[in-house]
Amino acid sequence: MNFRGKLKTCFISIAALSAVAAILMMYMCSQKGCRDVSKTFTPHAVEMESQRFDFDHTSVGKVYPFDVEGEDIIVFLHMQKTGGTKFGKHLVKNLNIKYPCQCPPKRKKCTCKRPNSDKIWLFSRYSMGWPCGLHADWTELQACVPGYINRLEGKKRTRKYLYTTILREPVSRCVSEFRCYQRGATWKNSLHMCNGRVPTKEELPPCFKGENWTDVTLPEFIGCSSNLAFNRQTRMLADLKLVGCYDLNAMPRERREAILLESAKRNLESMAYFALVEYQSESQYLFEKTFGMKFRQPFVQMSVEETRAGAITLAPENLTRIQNLNKLDIKLYSFAKKLFFERLKHFKRIDQERTQTVIKDSYD
Repeated sequence: MNFRGKLKTCFISIAALSAVAAILMMYMCSQKGCRDVSKTFTPHAVEMESQRFDFDHTSVGKVYPFDVEGEDIIVFLHMQKTGGTKFGKHLVKNLNIKYPCQCPPKRKKCTCKRPNSDKIWLFSRYSMGWPCGLHADWTELQACVPGYINRLEGKKRTRKYLYTTILREPVSRCVSEFRCYQRGATWKNSLHMCNGRVPTKEELPPCFKGENWTDVTLPEFIGCSSNLAFNRQTRMLADLKLVGCYDLNAMPRERREAILLESAKRNLESMAYFALVEYQSESQYLFEKTFGMKFRQPFVQMSVEETRAGAITLAPENLTRIQNLNKLDIKLYSFAKKLFFERLKHFKRIDQERTQTVIKDSYD
């Protein structure tokens, strides 16, 4: 056979193998009901995929095959204005599992218990309410969750708590919180428990008097030095005991900020899973790969224009000011995004290798 004939035969073989692989994948999906969410990745995901970052393999390739009939408990750390409401509803209403949460109509809370048992498998707003305080942070959850579950089950024992959370681009998140204050939200019932006590008014002065802050202007919002909207994600993910909780006099500011940021990064990396609100399809894909559970319906990506923060056009000086006030969150989010896409690349590579194995096995 001449060269042209060999080349033609090669192309035909490749086409045949691709067709066989496609048929096999279609058959497998028809049997398992799978849906390739990786096909809906944003263009930025491809851009980030080509970059390399130095992360420990154990923090990149984490998998926690979740068994509703087992002992592990998923704990959702819900930070304000990060898309946690939608993600929380996905956990209780959208998971395609054998024993899903029971969500009665017109009730905010669902029942997420293991089969034939009163033991829970999900600790979140929509399954438990706020037993550790409104929007409890890492410090509060670490101190509260084990004891609360022991009391709930009437038994003290060691369990694996699989922490999850969702983050958001810091400037948009902060502006969204500002808009919420304007509409009457306060979160003033949050405990901010740390090291066994709540902060004093001297440690954490309120930013407003009265019932709410509905008449707040952006300069007033920015001007409150004790406003917890600034660097909220870093604070809520860090171990606050390391910096004396809310006592700003416990150490110099630069040292406090460095410790908070490093602690938040370490705790985020130690979590079983985290999502990014700007990357819904990718977040869904990583959840399904991490826990071995699938969602029935795809996550929906909101455009910037659809968000409350997107309705505000910031003057350059206000944008700069908000960026400076959220410098820790900006650094944390940059770290989170790098780790997020490194995990994405890891699981996509595994999927690709499995597809190649299917092709090879079908050819052999």
